[in-house]
Amino acid sequence: MNEETMDATKGRQPCDLNLISCTVVDLLGGSFVEDAVVSIRDGQIVGVNDGLQARESMDLGGRYLAPGLIDAHVHIESSLLTPAEYARVVLPRGTTTVVADPHEIVNVLGYDGMRFMLAASDNLPLDIYFMVPSCVPATEFDTAGSALYASDMYPFLQDRRVLGLGEVMNYPAVLAREPRLLDKIALFASARKPIDGHAPGLSGAALSDYIRAGIGSDHECTSPGEASEKLSKGMYIMLREGSTAKDLAKLLPAVTPASASRFMICSDDRHSNDLRDEGHMDHALRLLIAGGVAPIDAFRIASTNAAQWFGMKGVGLVAPGCKADFVVFTSFADFKAEMVFKEGRLVARDGRLVEDFPGYQPALRDSVNVKWLTAADFVIPDEGKKVRVIEARPDSIVTDCGIETPKVVDGRCVSDVDRDIMKIFVIERHTGSGRIGKGFIRGLGLKRGAIGGTISHDSHNMIIAGVDDASIFKAARHLNKIKGGLVFTVEDKVVLDLPLPVAGLMSDRDADYVIGKLRSFEELFRQEGLTNSSPLMTLSFMALPVIPSLKITDRGLIDVDRFGPVDLYVEP
Repeated sequence: MNEETMDATKGRQPCDLNLISCTVVDLLGGSFVEDAVVSIRDGQIVGVNDGLQARESMDLGGRYLAPGLIDAHVHIESSLLTPAEYARVVLPRGTTTVVADPHEIVNVLGYDGMRFMLAASDNLPLDIYFMVPSCVPATEFDTAGSALYASDMYPFLQDRRVLGLGEVMNYPAVLAREPRLLDKIALFASARKPIDGHAPGLSGAALSDYIRAGIGSDHECTSPGEASEKLSKGMYIMLREGSTAKDLAKLLPAVTPASASRFMICSDDRHSNDLRDEGHMDHALRLLIAGGVAPIDAFRIASTNAAQWFGMKGVGLVAPGCKADFVVFTSFADFKAEMVFKEGRLVARDGRLVEDFPGYQPALRDSVNVKWLTAADFVIPDEGKKVRVIEARPDSIVTDCGIETPKVVDGRCVSDVDRDIMKIFVIERHTGSGRIGKGFIRGLGLKRGAIGGTISHDSHNMIIAGVDDASIFKAARHLNKIKGGLVFTVEDKVVLDLPLPVAGLMSDRDADYVIGKLRSFEELFRQEGLTNSSPLMTLSFMALPVIPSLKITDRGLIDVDRFGPVDLYVEP
């Protein structure tokens, strides 16, 4: 705090702004302070009801004034937007701070990807903090574009916006005490930085062992019992409400007045169209309140708790010395951000930015490097045996493993539309190795053609599923041509695409363009009669070999429960 700000606190200098006639949501005292005056100087709160003078006053007409909302765990890349465009979408929703794990781009571009995100997110009116990705590559079962070791991470510890170590996804490696992963954990533990977890379904002694390694949070709970056990063993729990994984409502029975201080909200992976149409943390907050969580506790979960877990001083409260980051609204039951303040400046009103801001996009190398493909690469020969089938679940990234007799034509296993069994391929796109994982998936609902993309968590190789080989082949060639993106093809025709040339993950266009394309995909899929409401998002998680049960990578099928590769064909 500079001398002039200190003088303002003492009333010797005028404040910049007084917000008057507001009802402060006091998350420390657990009450509502009516007819309050909040005084701001140099982007900080210098007083609440302290009788301070200001150069300017703004009458909020009795509306509620609460801390800005915080997303405790997000992969910005999953919005398909660069950081500046992402900020333009979420700021008007009341989000003033996010904790990003750039796991996606770092798995593609390594150290350069991390530097890109730090540079592209600097000096925005949205505070974007970072956790350094812990699992690059995520596992040994697929091919990432880079590797990040403890020695690579050390320089990031010096950055003020780097808070800690990102989600430790490879929990079997933690339990097995794999030295390289433990080195990363030790680096951040010794610096007293928070370490995020990722341990779906882990319980009992294994969970205790995982926590004992130094991991303190988790966002993968899918049942109240799982959340309660992890909570009781000392973890912070993030209630996730993403585009595919929607777990918040299911976990509400675990949220009680006694436990509310250990919960946060996060989006994890949320597409830009969902951000604009349904919302961001405002949507999660509405679900909390509709689910019976008391408004004070709901706002603690939506802001204060994350600031405490991550050690973000002066964030998440309306109190002297804190950042003047606020959301102004009229109703808890129908929460809507009517005004958003960032460091004392009005940045959004009624869902729109008050003024635009510049964005910076550093240059990046091309990231799609695929071996020359032929139609023969997509043949799955019949071996006279049953095959394993990935069973996709609605609104979930967890899958099941089915065993089916494949449809066979001319000695080849082919897709079977009647049983909703499609061929699926993962093509290594980082080194041009030519590796292709081959399998089958049920639950996408395709009736014709193929869908594909260069978004496939976490290594982001090219992933394609389709009804016929011609459509699949066309999708692969087109994705290579546009330097990554999303595509729907029918035979030799590209029906619709969305180029994502920034690491094959993000668009270099504005949010309106991206959202327009995503809405076109939604309409197209409705016209095609797909039973899956978000087939491209579902597809993007089918290569994630740390989420049960059966997944596919460029090296083949992975049984996540046994944490090892399995053959496509099942022995009699």
